[in-house]
Amino acid sequence: MSEQNMTRRCNKSEESDTSKWERIWLNNQGAILILIAEGISSAMDAMARYLQQGERGIHTFQIIFARMSGTFVLSFIYLWWKSVPHFPLGIPKVRPLLILRALFGFGGIYCIYYSVHYLPLAEATIFRFLVPLLTAFSCSIFLHQPFTRKDFFLSILALVGIIIIAHPASIMGKSFSQTGTHYNPIFPVVGIKSSHADATTPLQRIIAVIVAIIGILGGAGAFTTIRLIGKRAHALHSVIYYSFFCTVSSTFFLLVLPGINFKKPQGLEWFMLLLLGLLGFGVQFLLTKGLQLDPSNKATSMLYTQVLYAILFDWLIWKVLPDKWGIIGGTIVIGSTLWSALSKPNIHSLKEPNASTAVDEESPLLGDSNEAGNDGRR
Repeated sequence: MSEQNMTRRCNKSEESDTSKWERIWLNNQGAILILIAEGISSAMDAMARYLQQGERGIHTFQIIFARMSGTFVLSFIYLWWKSVPHFPLGIPKVRPLLILRALFGFGGIYCIYYSVHYLPLAEATIFRFLVPLLTAFSCSIFLHQPFTRKDFFLSILALVGIIIIAHPASIMGKSFSQTGTHYNPIFPVVGIKSSHADATTPLQRIIAVIVAIIGILGGAGAFTTIRLIGKRAHALHSVIYYSFFCTVSSTFFLLVLPGINFKKPQGLEWFMLLLLGLLGFGVQFLLTKGLQLDPSNKATSMLYTQVLYAILFDWLIWKVLPDKWGIIGGTIVIGSTLWSALSKPNIHSLKEPNASTAVDEESPLLGDSNEAGNDGRR
């Protein structure tokens, strides 16, 4: 009897543990999927940085081509398979806006990948969190959405954080900026030349920060346009325009601009470039599914874990950790944008999410888009 009792207790314990993990999964599916998506997104940034800093120095335009051509093909197939209305170009009325969204998006992604070349992943990632605040401001102009004093204060606070991250000599003094940022990459693992990755000069850093800020403008322009489009087009119509425009534009610049050559990938580079195309679509899918399962602020706040992933990749691959200015400025930027995101009304949770709705990588930070959809029809 004692052995039978012990067996029953063990079985009950195993069932209890299983049901415990099942409950955790069922209660947090959306947040977990977004957590995975942010890890993949940060890994893509790390791959882009590695490819640019590697011995052969693959150009930013070639990386954009690899990522966006794969995303375009998979998005095109998905829309066709789902028989989405107005496939593949969307309704004629919104096509100019879709083209404008693609133009802004191309500028944004180029600036992101350029800044990743010269800035640690964590710092380059932090800049993206300014997009929601700038989008809120532009939507207040074009869509007449509210932009409160608190939003204005948080925007100024985030801008102060960016200045602290950049710590230019003209503001902070030469003692803070004259030495540059030094890196100590793990050469046996990633094979990066010292000349490419061991140091970034103050001038390169300032230029990268300026380019990242221009990328913020591109991202805000893209998401403002998405709100102008509203519900008049499937979100993957936007992704198709965006990825196609990036593919064509990057090809054009690779062929036309002097000094930029297409480099035939070798070995691991082939794998990484192909993986960028697949993962780009995968991130879109995971974010969409995650927000369908849990549209609450809890799931949205998981987007900020991308900074933690970026710090992890910085340390594992390049042996880089944020300096005190990066930590202070990053905390200010993340704190202000997180405060803004979590204080927005959680309108999504009041209704059943639409299974046909897809999202872009930063759009969950922008709050509810239904108002934008209504305004876009006016």
